[in-house]
Amino acid sequence: MQNSRPEPIKIFFIIHQMATGGATRVILNLVNNLERDKFDINLVVFTDIGELLPQVKEHVKINNLNSRRVAFGVKKLVALLIRERPKVVFSGITHVNLAVALAIPILRPFLKDTLFITREVNIPSIRAKYLKKSKNMDYIYKRVISRFDVIVAQSEYMKRDIASSYGVDSKKIVVINNPIDIDNIIQKLNSREDKKILPKDKINIVAVGMLRRQKAFERLLYVFKLLDNRYHLHIIGEGSERKKLEELIGKLKIGERVTLHGLQKNPYIYMKMSNLVVLSSLYEGFPNVILEANACGKFVIANRCDGVDEEIIIDGLNGILVESNNYKEFAEAIKKYSLADIDPNDIITTIEKYNVKNIVEIYKKIFLGER
Repeated sequence: MQNSRPEPIKIFFIIHQMATGGATRVILNLVNNLERDKFDINLVVFTDIGELLPQVKEHVKINNLNSRRVAFGVKKLVALLIRERPKVVFSGITHVNLAVALAIPILRPFLKDTLFITREVNIPSIRAKYLKKSKNMDYIYKRVISRFDVIVAQSEYMKRDIASSYGVDSKKIVVINNPIDIDNIIQKLNSREDKKILPKDKINIVAVGMLRRQKAFERLLYVFKLLDNRYHLHIIGEGSERKKLEELIGKLKIGERVTLHGLQKNPYIYMKMSNLVVLSSLYEGFPNVILEANACGKFVIANRCDGVDEEIIIDGLNGILVESNNYKEFAEAIKKYSLADIDPNDIITTIEKYNVKNIVEIYKKIFLGER
């Protein structure tokens, strides 16, 4: 008599939509890299839009709640989870985390053995300081986050902040760094796309991220005001701050030295062809752009801020930190490192521990209840 194989663990990943962003990429990496023979993998989206949705592998079951706003889709989500009775529910972005937390008391009587896991995407106390909407959400979230069985923090810094700001028992919090799909990046770097995308007669500096306040791209514009015409800034991304950035570019009279490229399907080509990658954020959870740049063999100059410190940047090896709002120091760092002889292979070795294969193994232990 043959031994029957255990049933795959049914797991539901919940996200608003699969738009480009760090939180969404983490979900994408997890659903695409868990073994299908061990896990029955389900992705729940409130609306089926987003540039990353086509990248979800075919074996992942996609459940679309057809609700553009999370609040309007919660009843459908609750009904779906009660009907499907997953062993693991994983939510990975703030407003969805809040919705799931509020629904847990309703779900618990039906899902007594279900493990509810949330992943925090930013440093809570810092995010609430900058965004009024986040401050209002945090007022509620602070009172319900402990309903989750496990809370994933992206760094030790974030773990300490969640414990102190939310009053969460630190035993519930596990630190798991963001995964990076190195194989996927290499594949995209080897694509046949036109690699003559950056001017060869310039020193090309690339920044990547959504054009929103958190990313503080205006800082880079002031930095470039201090640089000469040899340097060109390329910003990859789109968002609500575009008009303000365009106006500031005009005011500073640096239009010939800055290009807003909008969203790009393959930002890695831009990183690879650049001299440097830069990060100017006010705060970060765990900045994927640094890991992605390093995977492309590129040195990163980053503004020192909450969430960006020596935990990620190894001084002089894969990048360097400059003090917040010190435009002169940032400009001098660009001058120094943009033409420095740094071995790309040395940079790439620094991010191996973030390889999605290694990070997924850590998540698997939690999903299997082995933590």
